[in-house]
Amino acid sequence: MATPESPLTQDTGAAPGTAAAEVFARDFTGADITGLRHDLRRRAEAAGLRGDDLDDFVAAVNELVTNAVRHGGGRGSLRLTLDADTLIADVSDHGAGFPGEVPLSAGPPPADMPGGRGILLARRLTDTLLISDGPDGVTVTVTRCLSTPKAASH
Repeated sequence: MATPESPLTQDTGAAPGTAAAEVFARDFTGADITGLRHDLRRRAEAAGLRGDDLDDFVAAVNELVTNAVRHGGGRGSLRLTLDADTLIADVSDHGAGFPGEVPLSAGPPPADMPGGRGILLARRLTDTLLISDGPDGVTVTVTRCLSTPKAASH
C-alpha cells in the first residue's frame, strides 16, 4: 500500500485559523459527469475563478472525477471549498486504491499505454495536488489560487 500522503502538495497560503467555506458538495456516478462538470464550472466562476484558470481547474477536476468513476468503484464525491483566496476541490472514491505506490512521475506514461494521464494533467493544470490513498479509497485534492499577484508599480 502507498504512503498516506504523497509529496505533491504545497501550502495553500491560507491564513492560519481561517475556516474554509463549502461552496459545493455532491456525490456522483458516471451518469453524472457532464452535469457535475457544468455545476462545478458555475460554482468555481461564482467563487471568483476566471478565464484560463477556470478552464484549467474544471478540466483537472473533471479528469479526477472520471478517474474516480473508472478506477474507484463507479462512484465518488466532490467537495469544493473556498479558503481565503484558494479554491479547493476534493475528489474521493471508495475503490481499492493504487496497486503500488502513489504515482509521482513527472512525465507521461508510455505512448502505447492506454490511460494514465489524468493525474499528470490535473497536476499540471492546478497549483497543488495531494493524493491520500488509504483502506477506504483515494482522495485527490487540487487547489487553484483565485488571484494572481499584481506586479509592483513603480
